[in-house]
Amino acid sequence: MLRSHKAAPCCGVARHVVTVVLLAALTVASVPTAAFAEALGIEGAVATASQPVASELAAASDEGAQQPGAESGAPVAGGAAPEGAAQDDAVHAEQGGPEEDAVDGSAGAGAGATGDVQQETPGGLANGPEGSDGTGRPAADATAAGRPDSTQTGAHRDDAAEDASAVESADSQEDAEDAQKLNVTLAVVGPDADGAHAYWAPSTSLEMEDGSTAADASEQLFKRAGLTADYGTGDYGWYLNTITSPYTGDALGWDQATGKYWQLFVNGEASELGAGGVTLKAGDVVTWAYSAFGDGIPAVGAFEVSVSVVGPDANGNNVTWASNTRLTVENGTAAAAASELLFKEAGLKADYGTGSYGWYLNTITSPYTGDALGWDQATGKYWQLFVNGTASELGAGSVMLKAGDAVTWAYSASEEDLPEPLPVVPDPDAPRPEWESAWPGYASGSNTEAATPTGEVKESWVSSIKDSADWATYVSDPIYVGSYVYIAAGAKLLQIDPATGKTVREGALAAPIDSIARMVYADGVVVVPLSGGRLQALTADALTTVWVTAKLPANEQGGEQQSLSTLIVKDGCVYFGTAAADWSDSYGGYLVCVDIKTGSVKWKTENADAGYYWAGAAAIGSLLVMGDDTGFVYAVDSQQGTRVGEGLDLGARVRSTVVADPDGSTVYVVTVDGVLHKVRVGADGELSEAGKVQFASASTGTPTLAGGRLYVGGQLVQGSSGGQARCGVLAVIDAKTLQVEHSITSADGTALEDSDVKSAPVVSTQGGATYVYFTANSLPGGVYRYRVGDATASRIYTPSEDKQNYCMGSITVGPDGSLYYVNDSGALFAIAGVGDDGSDDQEQPETDNPDKPEKPEGDTPESEDDDVQNPGDDDTNPGGDGSGDGGSKGDNAAGGGKAPAGTAMVSGKKPLARAETASEDTDEPEGDGDERDAEQASGALSATAGKNVRKGGDTDGEQEDSVRMLSVVGLVAGVIGLVLIGAWLVRARRRA
Repeated sequence: MLRSHKAAPCCGVARHVVTVVLLAALTVASVPTAAFAEALGIEGAVATASQPVASELAAASDEGAQQPGAESGAPVAGGAAPEGAAQDDAVHAEQGGPEEDAVDGSAGAGAGATGDVQQETPGGLANGPEGSDGTGRPAADATAAGRPDSTQTGAHRDDAAEDASAVESADSQEDAEDAQKLNVTLAVVGPDADGAHAYWAPSTSLEMEDGSTAADASEQLFKRAGLTADYGTGDYGWYLNTITSPYTGDALGWDQATGKYWQLFVNGEASELGAGGVTLKAGDVVTWAYSAFGDGIPAVGAFEVSVSVVGPDANGNNVTWASNTRLTVENGTAAAAASELLFKEAGLKADYGTGSYGWYLNTITSPYTGDALGWDQATGKYWQLFVNGTASELGAGSVMLKAGDAVTWAYSASEEDLPEPLPVVPDPDAPRPEWESAWPGYASGSNTEAATPTGEVKESWVSSIKDSADWATYVSDPIYVGSYVYIAAGAKLLQIDPATGKTVREGALAAPIDSIARMVYADGVVVVPLSGGRLQALTADALTTVWVTAKLPANEQGGEQQSLSTLIVKDGCVYFGTAAADWSDSYGGYLVCVDIKTGSVKWKTENADAGYYWAGAAAIGSLLVMGDDTGFVYAVDSQQGTRVGEGLDLGARVRSTVVADPDGSTVYVVTVDGVLHKVRVGADGELSEAGKVQFASASTGTPTLAGGRLYVGGQLVQGSSGGQARCGVLAVIDAKTLQVEHSITSADGTALEDSDVKSAPVVSTQGGATYVYFTANSLPGGVYRYRVGDATASRIYTPSEDKQNYCMGSITVGPDGSLYYVNDSGALFAIAGVGDDGSDDQEQPETDNPDKPEKPEGDTPESEDDDVQNPGDDDTNPGGDGSGDGGSKGDNAAGGGKAPAGTAMVSGKKPLARAETASEDTDEPEGDGDERDAEQASGALSATAGKNVRKGGDTDGEQEDSVRMLSVVGLVAGVIGLVLIGAWLVRARRRA
């Protein structure tokens, strides 16, 4: 036993010594220690470098520990409240809390209300559509009155303690004053004309003196609501005999047949005391109901009505100030009550109240000008009440609404019908884009620098803007702004994708366009001429209307003004002319200047003799030179609109746009008799003719001035009266000498028979040649091109048979040289070049793709993409030694600084990104950086993966021999240790 007792420690010590020696030897020999430890059955003996020690894990856990709920955002004790925690009061304010007057029923129901009455009709007038401001304008200015400042909370105020006593003192004083007042609610419910239960006076909040009775409050309600009531004080106290119905005019009181009378309810219960004996408490609800004894308060039905306000905008147009807002009201609601609710819903400032004659409306403040509009002695206009489109004979307080009623307040004169508001609601504050325009208006860019097609063309797309059989809808010439094509059709403006022809968005117009509509782009808006002599400006991006000018006075003989002229932009204004005309003549018109920013008419001058039919002005300094339908040309002061000088009679109507010469003192004017006039403009505005030339028999074409030549279209009549032939003509005229250099009357050798060139020609110079593009007012309604010097023009595009029609439209050019135009089929065409001479399909020389340049031969810095080797790359051998050719040394050789493809990485490690290993020395070649990357990566290789590294030179051999020698030394040391330990154990046993 003793021997056994002594031997046990020796064996245990020996076993541990052996273990230590073995572990040391194995470590020196670079043998995986974990495997040996497992073989010896020693658990937990070794912690590898990739596995943190338990104590380290515990320390890391304690260091990074969070309080419960911290990750989910739970507030730490003593910290600030979460964001938004102080918003309950603000929400309450928006829902009609103490910060706002809650007008849910209106004391105006029945007859009238004062503006200071707080109405709290439970279930009475409900709000309109959620989020609707009613005005049609942006609601950015609308704020919730009384909204508390959530940043001024007590938790964040350093001076809260100091102010506490002052606040408490002020609150005490206010409480003392409030203690003398109390708020109660009263209502009257009786039958309407059909016997249905209705509010004669909707629930109305009244402020009463402390100690007031229900009788006191009732008398005040009857007066404010305009109800005629028979009440007084008798031997038995206060009494109520009758109340006169606002529906039938009958005085209702005790009815022997039905047992009905005016029964008093307090807080929903029939009162056991008379009204004079009921002392009110704060919050009491008093109701007078015409009912029989034992009946409760009759239920009042609810229904929908609509209310709107129509008034003038900044330009005098009738527009909607508050839209047809649908409101849910209870039976017995008056137009006055519904109106009060609308004013607050729409954010309109209105002056209304109750006077000796009942409810009244004095003024409403314009959301466009800020002016308070009311009775106007000069025009006789005031706020007139219309119910279902008819002027009301009763005041708003006496108009009891029925389901479906439409109430409209219109600023109009007596005896006038309900004005028709514009179908659009202008938003003058809408943001305007700062876009460039490749083609901003009619003929404004006819001398184009774009690469128009000079060879064969293709049809990019055709978009049907309107039905070809719809002759009542007119289509404008297109313009090109930003990245879109714009075209007006009927009463809408279309924004079109030039790549596909698809409509991106539509903008509503206040009126349809006329047969000719020449839009223009300036200062972020597209200005569209409308029928009635109006202009409308819409933002180019969202097509939001920012202004509409007022309709011009009609002509007694010619009727409505037509906006047929060219729009000219100068110094922040747009100028245009109108004509009151029929198909043969005009009978008057206006020349108008409009501010582009505001839409205000700066001036307008009437031409009582004739209008401006297809005409347009030219700007010469501070002057505008314009021709009218009498053939008279004159200069106008662009700032004042007054005529300057005597003017010049050209002898024939001017139905084209005047074109200015760059010299600043010359203009060119075409008259309908086919004559081009050269006119000098003096500094004093006097005009004189410097020359003229007959180039056609008739013309309404606008010339294009380019390179010292004028290009203009018209019609030639050839032959005798018995055999006349009419054909279209394109004339090329020397601007200096007025000599007709070319007169082109054919296309592809065939005469342009029964045609007339009315379009403004597009002129483009490319490769030393000048090309002219135009349309002709005849079938097939295609596009023609003339190369100056040729004997004939060419028809380069013919529409499909179903799209062939007459064409007066001019061509618009996109920034890429594509051509856009319309003909009378109602289609918008887009064509582009497909042949040679710089067109789309021209064969291009073979060049490197600039987005992916070819690698030059020789040694070059590698791209960042070379840091990541993908299986299957041309320079990688996934199954071999990493060389690109299967044997020769490539970029992936070990000596080249690259880890072989497929090299395994140690678990828990990841390759360092290039940015993490980059040298601070930016001048160092990229190859050196790659070598350092490889060295770091090689240090991460596992022992088993190390044998996959390809041998590459003496250095690799020396490293491999060193590893083997170290292993042998370790094993020898281990064996010697075992021998020594064995000898020691034998000796120890012998001693025992």
